[in-house]
Amino acid sequence: MALLGSLIALGAALVFAALAVATLWGGWQAVRRELVRGFVSANPSTVERLWSLFLTVVPLLGAVLLGLLAAWRIFQVALGLG
Repeated sequence: MALLGSLIALGAALVFAALAVATLWGGWQAVRRELVRGFVSANPSTVERLWSLFLTVVPLLGAVLLGLLAAWRIFQVALGLG
């Protein structure tokens, strides 16, 4: 049973890591395709552009970081390291 639990935990760690990578990729695509395009059409000020980028990138990186930390912790538990 311990082996089965470890295999399931390793699978969960891989899923968390894959979701973190997918979140990062999707966020990058959104910034490139949508946010930057909005800058061209709306022509906001520099402060508004920086604020928009900050409020998009910081939560995105937070979600990616939490996903990677969860994957790492689950991986440690699966191997009996913590």
